[in-house]
Amino acid sequence: MSREARVGIFVLVGLLVLTYFTFRVSKWGLIAERGYKLTVDFETAAGLEPKGDVKMAGVPIGKVEDIQLVGNRARLVLRVRPEVRIPVDSVASIQTQGLLGEKYVEILPGKDPQRMLPAGGQVTNTLTPTNLDEIVRKVEGISEDVKKFTSTLAETFGTEEGKQALGDILRDVRTATASLRNVVEGNEERFDRILVNIDRLSGDLSDISSANKEDVRVAIANLRAFSETLKTETPQLARKLEAMSDNVSVVVGENRENLKESIQNLKTASAKLDNTLDAAGKVITRIERGEGTIGKLVSDNTAYASLTDTLDGINRYVRKYDALRMTLVPWVEFQTQSSDWKYYLNLKIQPTADKYYLVGVVNDPKGKRTETTTVTSVNGGTPVETQQVELSNKWLFNALLAKQFSRVTLYGGIIESAGGLGLEYEIAKNRFNVGLQAYDFNRPGDNRAHLKLYGNYDIVKNLFITGGVDDFINRESQLRTPFIGFGIKFPDDDLKTVVGAVPLRP
Repeated sequence: MSREARVGIFVLVGLLVLTYFTFRVSKWGLIAERGYKLTVDFETAAGLEPKGDVKMAGVPIGKVEDIQLVGNRARLVLRVRPEVRIPVDSVASIQTQGLLGEKYVEILPGKDPQRMLPAGGQVTNTLTPTNLDEIVRKVEGISEDVKKFTSTLAETFGTEEGKQALGDILRDVRTATASLRNVVEGNEERFDRILVNIDRLSGDLSDISSANKEDVRVAIANLRAFSETLKTETPQLARKLEAMSDNVSVVVGENRENLKESIQNLKTASAKLDNTLDAAGKVITRIERGEGTIGKLVSDNTAYASLTDTLDGINRYVRKYDALRMTLVPWVEFQTQSSDWKYYLNLKIQPTADKYYLVGVVNDPKGKRTETTTVTSVNGGTPVETQQVELSNKWLFNALLAKQFSRVTLYGGIIESAGGLGLEYEIAKNRFNVGLQAYDFNRPGDNRAHLKLYGNYDIVKNLFITGGVDDFINRESQLRTPFIGFGIKFPDDDLKTVVGAVPLRP
């Protein structure tokens, strides 16, 4: 092999090795992407750079692959080695190697070894990272305060008066310590007992505070709030008490005679009260012996029995009233033959589940019939008799009694101001029913009875539609008409309230 070929192979191998390591250390390298990703959010990631270490128990387990801004928080994308599993309750924090070293992500492993974070999961528990700049600012503030304090001390004790005052303080302290030494030297045994008692007391207080830590904290907070209240309110309260005492003194001085008279009146009232109590005692004694009307009521069981019967009657009435159900049902029908509207308003009163009463009014556009007969003759010819029928609105009324047998309901009474009866069959319970009415059997002329075939369907609760054929066997074709309509059912809660408020007696 020639020298040129060997040099070319060496250069090619070098390029391949360089390419491998370039992809190995770069974030675009497919070779470097080993392990699985996790995410964690922090308030700030200041000082942390991509490719920073991810450690657990101080041991590197991965790298920081990317840092993103999500909302107002920093989101770190971590790549963790595939053999390392992290519990879901682990805690993540940003730490610094040394005081000024590089920052890295530290993961404190959780206590739940059964549940591990999956690939793409998120570490939800975090600790707020320490901001070195904020610490420096706080230290600068403390140093400024210390500088001001030392300046104040220098100004205070730097003068002759300050030095004199400091000397006096030191002499007083020396005298106090000498006196304290004399006291202690003659009472060592007593001080030993005091210290033992204090030690026991501190132990008891420690036990009490440990067992009632929360109560002690609440009590201290309450005392602090109470002291603040006293601090702010005491001067005002003192002024008010002083003003009130002055006012009381003035009032007492101005009404001294009235006060004497009031005290005398109280004595008189007390004596009268004693007499009243004596009289009340005598009355109670007579009642206990059964004397007088009240005594007889108390000692005789007849009054108790009468009262019990009355209450039973009231209870029966209340139970019947509670069982009573009333429904107000207004509806309207459009008669397609004549393009007229017919209006209904019925009140359904249901004392039991299988029986109800129905009263109501009907506004019938064909309720009033007026016949006009006209005789005319043209040029003296044969007279021609013309009869004209006009129909107009008329208010009619309903009053029915109904009885239910399973799905079939029979009812009868007055239908649109005429005697009649009807039958109704319930196809779907409380939803769809059909019926047939027959009434007004004594129509004028040779006309047939009024028959009405109808069906009602509840679209939703308390809202229904209706339809059918009205007066479908009438000899006059213009009176036979299909109809459609709708209505609303008002339940009895409001109606019972109104009826219950009406007095039974005027």
